[in-house]
Amino acid sequence: MKLMKVLYLSAEVVPFVAVGGLSQVSYFLPKSLQKIGMDIRVFTPKFGAMESEGDKTKKWKLKMLVEGLKVPLDNMHEENSLICNIKYFASSMDAKTYFLENREYYELRANVFGYKDDHIRFMLMCKGCLEWLIYQNQVGDWFPDIIHANDWHGAYIIELARKDPRYKKLLAKTKLVLTVHNFAYQGNYDFKYCEASEKDDGSSELCGLLDPKLQSQNALLRGIKYADAINTVSPTHAREVLTEEYGEGLSTVLRENKEKLSGILNGLDISMHDPAKDSNIKVKYDSQSFSKQRASNKLFLQKYFNLAQDEGSCLMVYVGRLAQQKGIEIILGALPHLLTEYPSAQIIIMGGGEEMYRRQLSSVARKFPKQIGLHLTPDFKLPRKLYAGADLLLLPSMFEPGGIVALEGLRYGAVPVVRRTGGLNDIVQDFYPKMTGNGFSFTGKDSWSLYGAIVKAMTIFGHKAIWNKLVQNCLKADFSWDHVANEYQNWYRTVMIER
Repeated sequence: MKLMKVLYLSAEVVPFVAVGGLSQVSYFLPKSLQKIGMDIRVFTPKFGAMESEGDKTKKWKLKMLVEGLKVPLDNMHEENSLICNIKYFASSMDAKTYFLENREYYELRANVFGYKDDHIRFMLMCKGCLEWLIYQNQVGDWFPDIIHANDWHGAYIIELARKDPRYKKLLAKTKLVLTVHNFAYQGNYDFKYCEASEKDDGSSELCGLLDPKLQSQNALLRGIKYADAINTVSPTHAREVLTEEYGEGLSTVLRENKEKLSGILNGLDISMHDPAKDSNIKVKYDSQSFSKQRASNKLFLQKYFNLAQDEGSCLMVYVGRLAQQKGIEIILGALPHLLTEYPSAQIIIMGGGEEMYRRQLSSVARKFPKQIGLHLTPDFKLPRKLYAGADLLLLPSMFEPGGIVALEGLRYGAVPVVRRTGGLNDIVQDFYPKMTGNGFSFTGKDSWSLYGAIVKAMTIFGHKAIWNKLVQNCLKADFSWDHVANEYQNWYRTVMIER
């Protein structure tokens, strides 16, 4: 079988820069795809933030590949161009990564995102990538069978490759796929709330780099229209975005292209999240030793948050932003009833967010000082301690495309209680007396629905032999990137076969 060649285009890639979850996916997925035998390369800008970090670590010695690459400003003419370089970093362990270098738009910027000309910066990333592919074709070097773009930043490349006369012939046989990690972000413009007369339907010609009209052209919508295949970060979310409630204004175009749409769950870095090796937690354990050793982590948390130290208490945790989207309102509604009816129940809430929720949580905590622990600021080390000691992990999100917190919690044996939406619906299977499943769920958007799911979980918690089987199911769940890579490989193969 011919070795499939994939070019993975992303605006951020760890370890070079890390802003959001996209950077993690853009490293671990290509790495895992390479491990299973695919010929995959990554293309991304060379940001100034990377330069300062690289000087410190001395790990990233980039080599020049193309010096003085001309990137046309408009759609046809080379005379008006930006000058860029293409450099690369090669490692035997990771996918080969190519960097578009330009001082004005990348290297002299302190941040990766958040500039008023972000639409120009990421159109430049896409056009720079295409100009590099022209070079690759001219010298007879590596050339992709598939270009895999991510989010609105990479979506420009899809329309350019299909409609721009400069690129369409070259890429006529190359498949173009798009992964949307968050449909709310569609470009550097407020498309969802702009006037109907100003909404872009994707029918006009894509503007040049410095054309003021480029900003009001919806990069994500256009990518969806012209991609050969589209996916998002969970099968359930792929169905949800076809509705007005979840589609972020794109449900119509998504329904028109639903035959191209699918969902694949993201994975988890299981080497970083490993209770058998994690020096961040009090006592290490695995799926065989947890029943005796995991309790020490629970007692540590109870002491740390000044809760009653009792191994028999059901300890719940919430890890996430204090925001309506994450279901913090229904937690607030359920807590007074739950903690009154079940005096041994305990909860720790960790996360930063909206001030009104901080005030409300502090007020409830004053009424139940021995049952509620609060840490209302972000913390990068505390979550794993919470996962390692908690009995239940509450995830009552109103919507949740992926559900990375659920994956992290399962890895440490914290049993998830979730609202059935997005990735949470795909990650969690309800636990039944036959001893299958890895958590508990509900579908309502109210406090009583959450309350009922917690009571059901606490009932099972009271039967230790059954509960230990449930925790073992959590610890043995496989959400590694290697598993995810096989799903992406199958997706690529399907795209290559279908026209």
